[in-house]
Amino acid sequence: METRIVINEVVPGLNGSDGLMQEHYRNAIKRKERYIWLVKSQTTNKHLGAVSIEYIGHKSTFMDWDNFCASFKHLGDSLVACGVISDDNPLIVQEFKVKQVKSKKKEQHIEIIIKDL
Repeated sequence: METRIVINEVVPGLNGSDGLMQEHYRNAIKRKERYIWLVKSQTTNKHLGAVSIEYIGHKSTFMDWDNFCASFKHLGDSLVACGVISDDNPLIVQEFKVKQVKSKKKEQHIEIIIKDL
């Protein structure tokens, strides 16, 4: 099975004024709730075993790799909360592929592709 989820917004990375390290916990809760709603609105798929996740950022300016990988944190938690994947530990998410693609500012978005292994 394959699941494709698109987040039509810029997802903050680890650093910066709106980054995960500086984010107030109430804002983090609101962000996670919004991501849960976005995931639920796009799929009812349930991947019960090991998966591969491809995390693709279509971005006008690239982030450092560590910042971009960290931006998956709330999205990954949302996938678990919705039951799309059973957990986000390495026994379940056995492959995590990260890619950034140059795009125009108005076309920035995130793609998450989940495949059963």
